[in-house]
Amino acid sequence: CDSESLTSSLDDVSHARCLLKELKAFYDAGLLVDVTIESGTGKLFTCNRNVLAAASPYFKSMFTGGLYESKQAKVKIHDVDAESMALIIDYCYTGKVTISEGNVQRLYAAANMLQLEYIRQACSNFMTRRLDLTNCAGILKFADAFDNQELKDKAKAFIARNFHHFCRKGKELCELNINQIKEILQMDTLDVDSENKVCAIAIQWLEANAAEKAGVILEVLKCVRWPNFNDKDKAFIEGLKFKVDIKKQCLEFLEGAAQDDCSHLSLSLKRPAKRIGMTAKEMIIFFGDPKNPGLCYDPYSGDVFTMVSPLNNVSLGKSVRGFAVCVSPESDLYLALQKHIWVYDAVQNRWHELAERLLDRTGMDIGYVNGHIYVLGGRDPLTNDRRKEVECYSIQRNEWTFVAPLPHSVGKMEVVTLNDRLYVVSNKRLLCYEPRRNQWLNCASLKANKFQEACVFQDQIFCICESPIMKAYNPSQGEWRRIGDMPVDSNTNNCQVVRLNNKLILVTTSHPRQVKSSVTIHEYDPDRDEWINIGTTIGLLHYAIFYGFICLTARTGFPQNWIRRLHKWMKEAFCSI
Repeated sequence: CDSESLTSSLDDVSHARCLLKELKAFYDAGLLVDVTIESGTGKLFTCNRNVLAAASPYFKSMFTGGLYESKQAKVKIHDVDAESMALIIDYCYTGKVTISEGNVQRLYAAANMLQLEYIRQACSNFMTRRLDLTNCAGILKFADAFDNQELKDKAKAFIARNFHHFCRKGKELCELNINQIKEILQMDTLDVDSENKVCAIAIQWLEANAAEKAGVILEVLKCVRWPNFNDKDKAFIEGLKFKVDIKKQCLEFLEGAAQDDCSHLSLSLKRPAKRIGMTAKEMIIFFGDPKNPGLCYDPYSGDVFTMVSPLNNVSLGKSVRGFAVCVSPESDLYLALQKHIWVYDAVQNRWHELAERLLDRTGMDIGYVNGHIYVLGGRDPLTNDRRKEVECYSIQRNEWTFVAPLPHSVGKMEVVTLNDRLYVVSNKRLLCYEPRRNQWLNCASLKANKFQEACVFQDQIFCICESPIMKAYNPSQGEWRRIGDMPVDSNTNNCQVVRLNNKLILVTTSHPRQVKSSVTIHEYDPDRDEWINIGTTIGLLHYAIFYGFICLTARTGFPQNWIRRLHKWMKEAFCSI
């Protein structure tokens, strides 16, 4: 008998876990310990050198590199507080760590020094998810101090995206140093509709940091893109001359900025790009087959942007049907498919995948309420049973939980958000979810033979029923009413209703005896209770007839070099049809 046939190689998959568990038990009981770690605040931790060295390159170098500490029974780590040291040592034995808003920065600093990359990255991700208007400047300063470029870029991107909030209130950006405020003021991606608001932030920072050297004033003012000021801003510039500190140092500069001819300014100030907020506007966004690019369309100007698909680098099999899309009040786009969910980054024209969802679904819908994404409805892809479970994603915590399930199974439905509540509309039911109470309520049902789409307009829910009927629900009155019939005919094959620039818009497609489909836009006149034809575009959606489409509206601001006029985009698109 061949001796090799009597041997086998086995792998005990639980061995590593059990080993860690026993080592942690030794640590808790003080068994076989051979070193005492003293925190900067004096607390002592008796540990095993080999465990610390195996988990931390810092400790490995200390205990195996022939340093003085390698032979000492007690080692003091001066720059780490007791709580952070306890969490880090516990991580070395368990692989687990608890991060909170109270300990995250101290824990990051300790992990950075002890070279624990997992904790360092976890703390960085924690701070990224909790960026808000009150802490973003502080996190930017923190990231800069530790040379964490990724976290710094996230903080800067958050500030840029919310720059219009800082223009209205708050002086959070005043705590930044000269280099940090200059980096912010020089960003193309500031969401601001006029350059004078950028200038106002610059002046606010200068006034709050009056002790800075005189030359700093000119440095900061040069970050303002003066050629982007228009005639309406002349009075604003004139007003700057009366600010004592600025007048003293930069009067000549401001005199030049107030003139029509900006040729005297440095070459770096000539013809600067507009900030992204100056080109941003609310647009209708079409999603057909999610493998194809999305399309952003302004029916009033004819502008068209293309939006990259989130599925370019994802293997999801042959079928990608049953996806759902929603938008937040801040115009963040979220797309869910199977167990995946993505958020769109308009600046980079790319999608970022978020934490994997809890359940796989087909035919679901999603909605946004106060920093949370809700996924509900649809069917189990294995059993085809309708799902009642409701998944809730916390954007801040980057995690999914279950909330109160639907009280009834619902077929075709639409999810909309109104007054911080989630509404589920179908032809037979209208359900309302109150997040604060985690409770579903039954509302007056639509009672329609057919239901297609819904959207919120003027604090009411407008629903497309059986063509040409559209109804509106008023939550304060709890009643439905029929509005003017939709202008559709036998050639109409798809209808969508959206709110665009505070107007109710009906989007229809038709495909009579033409090679290309047409998209028609109607605007609702509430006073006359009728629909007004805005215009028809031929060939805008080459996928509409074959896949149908979903559309919603969001404020988008693409860099100028991505903007394509409609005729140019259509020429490229139809070369491949």
